[in-house]
This record gives sequence, C-alpha cells and structure tokens, in this order.
Amino acid sequence: MYDYMKALQRQFETKPRSIQELADEVDRTHRELSSRLAKEDRKLLLRLVDMEDSLRGHATLHSFTCGYRLACGIHRELAEEPAYSFAKEEEERACRKAQEENNSSDDTPNQ
Repeated sequence: MYDYMKALQRQFETKPRSIQELADEVDRTHRELSSRLAKEDRKLLLRLVDMEDSLRGHATLHSFTCGYRLACGIHRELAEEPAYSFAKEEEERACRKAQEENNSSDDTPNQ
C-alpha cells in the first residue's frame, strides 16, 4: 500500500514555483554554511539535512494519503443510496446511546 500511495503521489503532486524557489534557496544556504564549517561539523549538518528531508518526505506522503482517504470517503458518501445524512446518523447514535443507558439501568438491582 505504501508503494501504491507513493506512486499516486508522484502522479498527482505538483510543486508550485514558490516551493521550488524556496528549495533552491535552502540548497544555496546549506552549501554556503557547509563551506564555512569544519569536517566534523559538516558531517553533523549533513545528517541533520538528511533527517529533515526524510521527515519532510514522510510528512508529505502522510498528508497526501490522508487527503486521498478523505476523497475516497467523500466519493463513497456521494455514491451511497440513500444519500448520507449527518442528522440521521446523529439521531441513530442518540437512540443507540439511550437504549444502552436504558439496558444498563435495567441490569442494576434495586436496593
């Protein structure tokens, strides 16, 4: 499923120009900072950048997956016959809760 969602993400995701410009600026700043640091500090910076990139990739995929699930849920509701009704669902939930409360009060012994 993970690979499928990544493939869908690649197919439908678009990057606005502003994001690409920001990514380019981040790369330039990273290179400039890296050139000013000692070797050990550059390794630490590179690890940090790699972890941030991984985190960003996971967060982006998670966000895409949540959006995809939301779209599927909306599609399912629109295709449902009869049409989904929030009010009806709330009424049914209230009735079930009242029934459960009524059943639990019947189960308690009188003292």
